[in-house]
Amino acid sequence: MSVANGVAVTTVAAARRAGRTLDVLLERPRTVVGTLVGLQILATLVLAFSIERNGWVFFQGGDQIGIVSQAWLLGMLDLPPAELGYLWSLVLTPIMWVTGPTYVQALPAVILLNVLVLGPIALVCVYGIGARIGGRLLGYWAAFLWVVAPYASIPLWVDRYQERWTEHFLPQALGLGPLSDFPSMVMVLASAYFVVRSLEPGRLVDAAFAGLLLGGAAGMKPPNALLGVGAALAFLIARRFWEAVVFGAGVLPSLLVLAYWKEKGLGQIPGISFETAALAAGSGVVAVEIWIDQYIELDLDHWRTQMDQLREFFWSARVAQWAPFAGLLAVLRVRRFAIGALLAGWLAAFLLVKGFSTRADIQANTFWRLLMPAWPAYLLLFASIPLLVPTFARRLSDRLRAPPVCPLRLRWVVVGAVLIVLVPAAVTAAATPIDDPTNAVYQDDQGNTILTAVDRDIDVQVERVPEGARVSWDEDESWRADVFYRVYRYDAAGTDTFCTTAYNVSIFCYLRAVPIVTTRGREYLDPAAPPGASYRIGVGTNWLDDPEVGDVFVFSPQSTPVP
Repeated sequence: MSVANGVAVTTVAAARRAGRTLDVLLERPRTVVGTLVGLQILATLVLAFSIERNGWVFFQGGDQIGIVSQAWLLGMLDLPPAELGYLWSLVLTPIMWVTGPTYVQALPAVILLNVLVLGPIALVCVYGIGARIGGRLLGYWAAFLWVVAPYASIPLWVDRYQERWTEHFLPQALGLGPLSDFPSMVMVLASAYFVVRSLEPGRLVDAAFAGLLLGGAAGMKPPNALLGVGAALAFLIARRFWEAVVFGAGVLPSLLVLAYWKEKGLGQIPGISFETAALAAGSGVVAVEIWIDQYIELDLDHWRTQMDQLREFFWSARVAQWAPFAGLLAVLRVRRFAIGALLAGWLAAFLLVKGFSTRADIQANTFWRLLMPAWPAYLLLFASIPLLVPTFARRLSDRLRAPPVCPLRLRWVVVGAVLIVLVPAAVTAAATPIDDPTNAVYQDDQGNTILTAVDRDIDVQVERVPEGARVSWDEDESWRADVFYRVYRYDAAGTDTFCTTAYNVSIFCYLRAVPIVTTRGREYLDPAAPPGASYRIGVGTNWLDDPEVGDVFVFSPQSTPVP
């Protein structure tokens, strides 16, 4: 036998063994997906221990303080000004009952929830959508890319950008903190998965559950509702009109709760103005004015700037820009038209509304966080590109067939409605808008006002000594990171906060005391303390353990005045 024939025989035998191995894997989806879940958790742990951190504190943008402070207040049925969404704070509230009023104390529980629960749910949903496109094989491939893509992309950035990607963005993208971006992305992805399931006949329950999930995602962050654009296109192309109606009915209750939350907590629904217009006959009607441009900024010049920055920092901007188009073509090539419409509409809606916004900036590293809910759509389109290889789909044959899934049972819709709609509505109805700074104040952090909890367990003592005023404080909290203390002084008599009312409902209480020193100790001698001055202690930390750039995440109550 010639060498060429031997090579051919060996190649054919290897191909057959590979095919048999592949068929065995296709028959064991739980084993494969479970292995990928373990790999995902392991990869997250490796990243967590290899990047800069301070105990459990990774890089955060500062919004985590307001989210967790809101959760703390809701646990006492105090309704803060409803500037943020409600659902993630309500998820955090039971954790705050156990840990205390700060995000630093809650971090271990929140990170474990994200990494061990929400992360695997996201991976399973990616696998599920991939399997509906190209069978279990494509589902495995998409889930594998979901695990490795965040890390495989690191060397594709220029050196000066890698720190922003690895240490600033990835901790947020992987759930290593209490921000609502990661759970929002998971909830949007889960809704998309059930939309895909509901494209098959007889899946009204799946459509209802998909709507409930999307409504809950909007309750976390209202822009998450943009997934509805892709869902509407998918239902239209698949001609699943009753499923579309049921899906919309599932979304609507959460939107009503969100409107109620905003109206009760802010005194208005942002972007909508209700005015009474008098008619000539003397009667009146309610006129509704909607300011869409307040939230949608289609700034083409800004988008061009972002694409210039992408070319500056990334290995190949053209590949990143054209990959979803190639993936969409691949999805359409295997005749998954409705799923292609879902993914394309999902990604395009977020790019138009969020990507064109002036708040999305690649250089400032805000672009990726704002577009996180659309990342699964991009990845699924990218994962579908191999289907463009000539004869590849034909050779795989039945391996590209979507595996059967059991219809969702109605009881899960009931459970979802209770947790996503009824509980938030009941808490909002029972909560009372805060009218004093006892439990929280607004601090001014370089022009950004942040709702910050007040911890009554931090006891501040002030005594007059010949050298000035000695300020000391005791706190027995178990912080999950190294912290520092910032001493605030208010020189006038009375309270050190200034409260304003907006729309006769929401109370904003701003801290007027100013920081005078930052220290690691628990005592400070103020040589210039005027008579009647009072003090607060702010406890701060950050991922670098640097007092110069750290965030104050909790305040003590105001001390008694200096004698």
